[in-house]
Amino acid sequence: MDNYNIFQNYDEILFKNECARGTRLLNIRGYSPSGESGDTSVRDLETGRVYVSGSPEWCFQKNLRDARGWERFITNTEEEIFVPWSEPTCEWYMHVAIYRKRPDIGAIVHTHGEWASVFAILRKDVPLDLIGEGKSGVIPCAPYADAGTNDVAELTADALVNSDTCIMGSHGGVAVGKTLDDAFAKVAWMEQACEKAYYALLNGR
Repeated sequence: MDNYNIFQNYDEILFKNECARGTRLLNIRGYSPSGESGDTSVRDLETGRVYVSGSPEWCFQKNLRDARGWERFITNTEEEIFVPWSEPTCEWYMHVAIYRKRPDIGAIVHTHGEWASVFAILRKDVPLDLIGEGKSGVIPCAPYADAGTNDVAELTADALVNSDTCIMGSHGGVAVGKTLDDAFAKVAWMEQACEKAYYALLNGR
């Protein structure tokens, strides 16, 4: 296979394995209950390379928990493809679009967590003044667009220009951070915020 063994220095191996770890955590932490949805990415801020959830079709990866580092898809913000043998998540355009508009971040987590999905179905912003943390504003909900399209990529990236978390209309949630663990911490906070806001709205707040 062409390019099978490229990007094999220590830093690149670490980035690939880190992306695979994030992919597995989506299912382990319940943010992809089916084990088939959601994706993660990490960016090397020095080289600009983006390591995204993906797997060659011939690997028969049945569950996100099966993710291994060497299978990762590698691109950059110019959408160059460095490992053509790996089949990326259909939302790789979204990851790239977010990185283009957020040069400060190094990781993205796209989830189908339960409570973020509730607000995604409702296509509503999450009002933060209802969650009891002294916050104002909202977790913005990006307008709906078909999964895997440039439209959903740009709409989601726009929603994250001034926020580290967002809801994707009729889809799921996204959090960004300096590191993968930082992004996952924001996913956990977003899930709690969505749950609190939902019950507050349910009780007429």
